[in-house]
Formats: sequence, structure tokens, C-alpha cells
Amino acid sequence: AGPPRGAGSQPPSPSRAASILGVDVSFLDVPAPPDVAGVPADAEVLPSGLATKLLLRPTCALSKSMPLDSAQCREERPRAYDKVQIDYVGWQPSGKMFDSSRLEKRVVRVNSVMAGWTEGLQLMAPGEKRRFWVPPELAFGSNSTDERRPAGPLVFDVDMYNVERQPKPPEELAAPPKSATFTASGLAYQVLKPGTGAGGALPESNITALYNGWSSSGDLILSTSFGAQSTFLLKEVPIKGLVEGAQLMREGETTRFWIPADLAFGEKPEGKGLPGGLLVFDFRLSSINAR
Repeated sequence: AGPPRGAGSQPPSPSRAASILGVDVSFLDVPAPPDVAGVPADAEVLPSGLATKLLLRPTCALSKSMPLDSAQCREERPRAYDKVQIDYVGWQPSGKMFDSSRLEKRVVRVNSVMAGWTEGLQLMAPGEKRRFWVPPELAFGSNSTDERRPAGPLVFDVDMYNVERQPKPPEELAAPPKSATFTASGLAYQVLKPGTGAGGALPESNITALYNGWSSSGDLILSTSFGAQSTFLLKEVPIKGLVEGAQLMREGETTRFWIPADLAFGEKPEGKGLPGGLLVFDFRLSSINAR
């Protein structure tokens, strides 16, 4: 079966492969734990209804004498917008395995899968393994007919290996706020920090900038913090909204841009991996090097 929403594509799980190959390989499925049918007495039930049990202590607190809520462990836990490298297996209460990442570790954004994972993954630190009993309202609901997103309560075993820190995205990712300024092209922007240097960059200008860009779903798509080019000819930027926006700025200025699809990559880009729809950029113009 495919991964939960937002977990990315993956090879079919053994139970899915059986129907594709015509061979029964269900014996390769990870056996369900004995407490898969219901929340056991030794699990912690959180106010949301999510239940969890620690199976393996994190690296920050390997010894039982070390508190799980130490400052170090708190610092190592992911935030909702961070990415984590994990292994997971998912079962239905019947014991049927419906998903697994056993063939390769997965990197997912914490808040991109389901509400139960958003809450549960933030409880974990690298090296930790937990079991989660996720009620329907924190999973795929009670009426799903998609076998890859089964209805009802679900049980997951999750191993966390690493946390990839991400910059915090803006709150307004789906649409610009009413307080934003709009240009004739449809570009929207807000100045976050005024600049005091020179302005007047042209498409032919060479500039240096720091920036983070997100899709409307919250995925970080481009960032100088993660190796994106910081010095470039403005006219070579493939996002028309950024070319337009940078020309409105002064050196030292930081501006947030909401770039509509027709000034970015379109609604459904043909290029592999290109984000469609609205893009949001926090852009700091460091210098205009040459006009």
C-alpha cells in the first residue's frame, strides 16, 4: 500500500506486491504487536485521544536514570514544520499491515501526514521508538474507502533517526493577507524590514540575496540556508514574481512575497519536482553588485 498522505512515493508493501505479482508473500508482512486491537493499560493517553507507548529510549536519555523531558531531549525533538527521518509500520486493529517503510527510511515533514503523526512525532527524539494508537479523527477518518488510507483507528510503530531543522514558514501560505500590497501583475508583498541602502535593481543586475521559499502546502522548496545560490543575475531567476519583486526593494530590506502561479511555475508544472500554485518567499536583498 502507498504511504500516508505526504510521506512520498514508495515501493509497494509486501501485501500490495502480492496482488501485483500474483504470488502470496503476505508472510513477509511485519507481525502485528499483541496490543494492536486496543490501547493497553500501560500506554499514555493524551488529551487529543492519541495514545502512545515508549518502546526504545532516545539517544539523549538512553539510561533510565536520565529524564525523557531533559533540556537536551526537548531541544532535539522536531517542531511541526521540521522534517524527520523515520522507519514506520502501520496496522489496522485486525492486525493487517497496510503500510511500511521497511525497504528504506523515509524523510517526512512532521505536519504533512496526519494529525496523529503531527502530535506524536513531536514527542520523539533521535534514537527513539514509539508505538502510537491513532483514533480515526486523528488519522483518515471513519469513512475512507481508500485501502492506502484505511478508515478507523490505526496503530503505528515509528523509529526516529534524525531531525532536519527547517525555517518556520509564514502563517499565510494559502493566500496573501488583506494587508499585503498588490502590484498590477498580481504579485503581493509585505515589507518585513525596511532597507536603508540603494534600490533600483534591474533585470540585468547582479544581486546577492538570502531567501526561503515555500509551497502553499508548507514544503520548503528553495533556501540559501540549504545551498541555493545567493549571488546571481536577476534575469536568470526562473520565477517571474521574484524578478519583479526584487526590483521593488532596497539593499538591506526583507520582504515577503506571495507569488501567484502564473508568475511562478504554473498550476501544474511539467518539470519534475517543480511546485505548482502559489509560492511564498521571504527575501532579503543583501546587495546590488552591478547594474
